[in-house]
Amino acid sequence: MTGNNPDLGLEFIKKGFSKNNIVDPKTQERALSYYQNIIPKLYRGGSKIQGFLNKLGTTFFRKNKTSYREVNASDLRVVGHKSVALASQNFMMSMAAQGYDTCPMEGFDSLRVKKILHLPSSSEINMLIGCGIREENGVYGERFRIPFEEVYFKL
Repeated sequence: MTGNNPDLGLEFIKKGFSKNNIVDPKTQERALSYYQNIIPKLYRGGSKIQGFLNKLGTTFFRKNKTSYREVNASDLRVVGHKSVALASQNFMMSMAAQGYDTCPMEGFDSLRVKKILHLPSSSEINMLIGCGIREENGVYGERFRIPFEEVYFKL
């Protein structure tokens, strides 16, 4: 096992077949094909031409089948940012459970952050998260929150 996500998913699926008594060969074939063919291609990425061909294939050849459709580079970039945002939320909740406060931040100097962290210029930073114990009186004064009634609406 190489330890990358497609291999881990493939291993998990194979164990699940026997654990859950899934013996239907078609079901096994579809699941294995997904983890052996589709996922590794997506993880590797590719050129804009490859992304276009992937999108074309899912649009026309798989239009009547349930299929993963976020297959070009810009789609995968969005999927990656969503995944990082969900992981960040989980991290922030874990910090709160340990008694720490967190603050997700956008609007930072990404060039400077990349330089400090020795990241390639092509890297994208989803967000920064400040962590610590809050000052009783806040940084600039009392903490401000938009009232719940102004952000929640029943339709």
